[in-house]
Formats: sequence, C-alpha cells, structure tokens
Amino acid sequence: MHIRSKRTFLLTLLLTTSATLFFIAISCMKRPTNPTGPIAVKFDNKEDQLPFSFDVSEILQDFDGRFALSPFKLDSQSLYRVHESAMVARNDSSFGNSTVCLATIASLDHLRWIPELSEHWTGPTSIAVFYRRTLDLRLLVAYLTLLRTCFKTIGDNFNFHFVTPALQNATQDDVVLLNSFGVVTCDDHKRLLESFLVVLKEQKWDMVPFPQNHLRNVARDGCARSPFFYLTDVDVMPQYGLHRRLDRFLMHSPPCEKCLYVVPAFEGTEVAEHPRTKKELLARTGTRKDFRVYHQVAFYKNQRATNFDKWKRLKGPAELHAAYEVNFEFGYECFYVGTHDVPKYREIIIGYGFTRNVQTLESYLAGFRFLVLSDAFMIHRGLRSSNWNAPYRNAEKRHNYHVFLKFRRTLQERYGRGMEFT
Repeated sequence: MHIRSKRTFLLTLLLTTSATLFFIAISCMKRPTNPTGPIAVKFDNKEDQLPFSFDVSEILQDFDGRFALSPFKLDSQSLYRVHESAMVARNDSSFGNSTVCLATIASLDHLRWIPELSEHWTGPTSIAVFYRRTLDLRLLVAYLTLLRTCFKTIGDNFNFHFVTPALQNATQDDVVLLNSFGVVTCDDHKRLLESFLVVLKEQKWDMVPFPQNHLRNVARDGCARSPFFYLTDVDVMPQYGLHRRLDRFLMHSPPCEKCLYVVPAFEGTEVAEHPRTKKELLARTGTRKDFRVYHQVAFYKNQRATNFDKWKRLKGPAELHAAYEVNFEFGYECFYVGTHDVPKYREIIIGYGFTRNVQTLESYLAGFRFLVLSDAFMIHRGLRSSNWNAPYRNAEKRHNYHVFLKFRRTLQERYGRGMEFT
C-alpha cells in the first residue's frame, strides 16, 4: 500500500475564505497571452469545496519554489522536444538494481491513475508525459509535485519524462517559477486535477495528436538500466505484487533469447476492487461479472492470440513461469515484459491506430517469441462496450492505416515478409 505524507502540500493556489471559489495563480517567467490573470473555478455545490488549512509553516523540505526543465533533445523527425528525467525518483538507483522496470505513458488528464498504479507496482517506474503548451506544463509540474510528496512510492520510484510539440514550444522558457503559495492537503489530489482540467478545457485549443509511439519509446528508454522493461498503459493495473514476482522469475529463469513474456490483460469497471490472485480473477470473470478479456468487445483480435481458454485451464506449479507460446496473428496488441533489443515503436505512426499491433508484428517478424506467463495478469480500469471512436480518432486511424501500408515495404526488405499483412 502507498504511504501518504502527513504534511500538507503547499501549492500555487490562492484560496478564498468563502470556500466557494479558489483561484489558480501559478506564475512563470513567461505568461501565456490567454488567459491573463488568475482563473476562477467554481464547484457545483459547497460540499465539493476543497478543504484547506491556514498552516503555512510546513514548507516542503525538498522544494525550493523553482522547477527547471532538464535539457531537451529532439526526436528523429524534429517534431517533439524530449525532456528526459524531468522529475527524478528519490531512489533513482533502484532502476539499476531491479531486473524489471515498468514503462508507461500519460497526459495530464490520465495522471489520476498514478496513485493507484503505485499501489499495484512498487518497483522502478518510467513515465513519459505529454503536454501541449506552457500552461499545461505549469499545471503538470504542480500536480506531479503534489503526488511525489504525498505518495511515497511515487516519490521514491517514479521517474517522469516530458514530451511536447517542438514548434509550439520553440520559444518557451525552460524555467517555471512556482510561488504565491496556498495550502492543499494530500486528500485533495483528485479534486485538484479535476479543476486543472476545467482550466485547460476552457482554453479551447486545437486538437493535437497524442504521440503514443514517441512516448512509449521515451518511457522504455527510461528503463534502460534494468535488463527488462514492462510497457503498459497508465490505466492498466498490474496484479498486486507483480514486480516482486517478475523480478524473482526473471532472475532465476534460464536465458531465453528473443523471448517476450506476455501478461494476460483484462478489463473491468473503474470502481471494481481488483483481485489479488488468478483464482479470484477467474471467479469474477465472465458474462454479468466484474471482469472480461481486455477489448473483448471493442477489438477482439487485440488479445485473442493469448488464448485465454488455455490460460484458464493451466495446471502446475503456482510459481510464475512461461506456460506456452502464442500462435501469433496480426492485430495482436499484448502487453509484455521484454529485453531492450526488441524493435522500438515506429515513430512515423502518430496518434491512435496501428501503434502497438505494428510493433508486435515487427517483433514477430524479427524472430521474437511471445510466451504467456502462467499466473500473472493486469486489468484495465474501464469497460469498452463498443467499437465506437471519436471522429478525430477515426481520422487518425485511417491516416495511420495508409502509413502502415507503405511501411510494409520496409518490413519486407528487412525481414523478407510484410506485404501480406493488411
């Protein structure tokens, strides 16, 4: 379980004594042209007010009011600025001492899952976070500072890397000042993020594609000191205690060249209590139960090759082991534990569609085998009950499909196969 700090978090907020409004008053060296001044956020009713204290004596010991972005590098196409290790874990050495490191990606709106993730995964974690503009960055830094202070596992074991569009932020100052402190308690973190998202929604910025593949590569690179990485989405929770069990399994298993270890994926509601064992999971999986196979409705080929019927029937030792090899099919988007020689995600594919499945296809063509772990699982927070997508996602998928059709030539030239996949 995570340990929350008993200290209050001194955030860049000006709170009104009427308890119906609070004002975001974050300052930086360069203010955006819009908005120009404090932004008021009103909650629906007085019961939703942020609790706060006037005790301002407990200033964070490790926070001096200034946040400096790490130096950036550009991606291969000069589309994005990448700030590696923008916020470094207090126990940064754990990345070199652990056999496996979790890599994941997020934007500000999905950071709400990180406290729960820190309960499920207590090992080293590399998170690549996407932001669009300076206002995004200021809110992002404030919120992550709160989480790193209030949740011990996040502060100790989570490294954060920032990715942002290169052109939109070409003249952006690299130093953000946080001052004018008010007081917020650790229990306020969800409400605080909700208010930040209201602020961003009011900006009505143009839609910017979420560069999943760039982010995944950045997060994976952040795990380079660990021999294995386990790449997930931030709202997919590993089985409780999986880091310790994977660490032991990988340390004691004989070397397996070009082996990728598949963690079977399920999905459930956002509020369902997650099981701790495979036995409990199976008892709660099925029609009109709490859980089902991940994307079973939205895109059945997503996990089909895992062969869940076979996984459910497995007998043998309770100790984690590689049970059987997947019969690969194109469209497979499994989550796996792998070594750093597996092909990276192709950054010519930007946004949604043909991201994970193209990477697993290339890994398969490169000779990697997908081995299903016997007694491990992960669960996505939220049920996807249709294959409906927002119009912008459908547009990105159509575009990326044509990118993939051209990319098949690269696969054909490199591996002798590729053109047959559609």
